[in-house]
Amino acid sequence: MVFRILPLLALSLAVSAADLEGVKLDDRVRVDGQEIQLNGIALRTRFAVFKVYVAGLYLTEKTSSGPAAVESGGAKRMALVMLRDVSADQFIESFDVALRNNNSEAQLAEVNAQKDDLFARIRTIGGARTGTQILLDYLPSAGTTLVVDGVDT
Repeated sequence: MVFRILPLLALSLAVSAADLEGVKLDDRVRVDGQEIQLNGIALRTRFAVFKVYVAGLYLTEKTSSGPAAVESGGAKRMALVMLRDVSADQFIESFDVALRNNNSEAQLAEVNAQKDDLFARIRTIGGARTGTQILLDYLPSAGTTLVVDGVDT
């Protein structure tokens, strides 16, 4: 499941507000008919200087535990809002670095096929411009979906 790799990117921050770097995220959204809440919001930077995107993780219940987020039942969402123009390769590289920095080799091995599928889908989409909204939703009824600016991919 592609979504197993995503919660591990945004768990380190607790939510005190749904606004970061001018990006506003709803406190609650509906995914697969289920209301879920913003669990955390984070700024992804590259080389500690370049602001790449704001990410928000939505879960059925708030948690500060990566394993609890991954194993929690129900719908999940990772919302990304781009803060700069990036090519597909730049986005994939950034995402891959974040995954490697936050997961063990064993955890990465478990999701390698799903990661490769996600990266192939990102390459198909191409680059993302500033302001692009990318939604990765886990739907208990259908699996993981990828939506870019309101368009299913």
